[in-house]
Amino acid sequence: MLNKITLVTLLWTTCIWAGQTVVGGAGAVSHYSVQRAVSPILIDGYLDEYAWERAAQINQFERILNNYDAVEWPTHAKMLWDDEYFYFAFTCADGDMWAIYDQEDDKLWEEEVVEVFIDPDGDGKNYLELEVSPTNTVVDLLIYSVEPEFRSSVEWDIEGLQTAVQTYGTVNDNSDTDLGWSVEIAIPWSAMAEDITGGQRPTPGTDWRLNLYRIERKAGRQAKMRINEMNEAAQSTRQAIEALWETSGAQPGERSALSAQDLSTLSELEAALQAVSNANEQYGDQTEYNTWSETFQRGFHHPARFGVVNFAP
Repeated sequence: MLNKITLVTLLWTTCIWAGQTVVGGAGAVSHYSVQRAVSPILIDGYLDEYAWERAAQINQFERILNNYDAVEWPTHAKMLWDDEYFYFAFTCADGDMWAIYDQEDDKLWEEEVVEVFIDPDGDGKNYLELEVSPTNTVVDLLIYSVEPEFRSSVEWDIEGLQTAVQTYGTVNDNSDTDLGWSVEIAIPWSAMAEDITGGQRPTPGTDWRLNLYRIERKAGRQAKMRINEMNEAAQSTRQAIEALWETSGAQPGERSALSAQDLSTLSELEAALQAVSNANEQYGDQTEYNTWSETFQRGFHHPARFGVVNFAP
């Protein structure tokens, strides 16, 4: 019998493919047929049920936002459904698994996560965002709208959500090289029925719009901890700049009206803020932002580019 690590390895290397289609005026987006689970799914992160082995695998996650197509750490995914749940599975190759945030609804998008966005009717309103980290920490949001302004609620919860993660290596230990992590998710239809437009349990043949993402932060945990400290200190720096303008009597931006001492102090404060900005930019440059259906505008929140899934009988 194959052991669980071998099963995950097969998920990374097998060549079952979920194809592409063309949808309206949005151009080519990804397409997937969601099969019904033929056996019970235990949410334990191992992905070893027969139903998962039969499901078509998504092997192509595209890199977006920077260094397009340069995917160093691949991601694979599968989907299933039954009468109670919408299931998602990810396998993530990762040489250095790490996390800092450990509370539900923390800012996981700043770290390493897999993400599921579900917008059944594809209108960019009242859709679901779910993120899971290598430590199985979760953030779930209801996105009310993207345009003309972004509005969301992190207080909203997916009632009855089940998630599990298995790691192959050691989280938060960069002295070794990890293999990666697998994630298993079960979202109850009942949790979406009221707040997610069109989120009631689908009937066979129904099309939904959704997207899958993976964020791989190669800079590592120590770099993120330093950036968090710098960002926190930057709040005091900004307050000091505001206080300097107020006490100087000059209008903000009117540098010629500042004394030599104030101008020197302002330059030092601005240099400190620029260092924070540079550190955040470098952290972003060392990140792989990967997606199943390639998105462009507004980063991940581009519902017109979400993929199409069809629920099979």
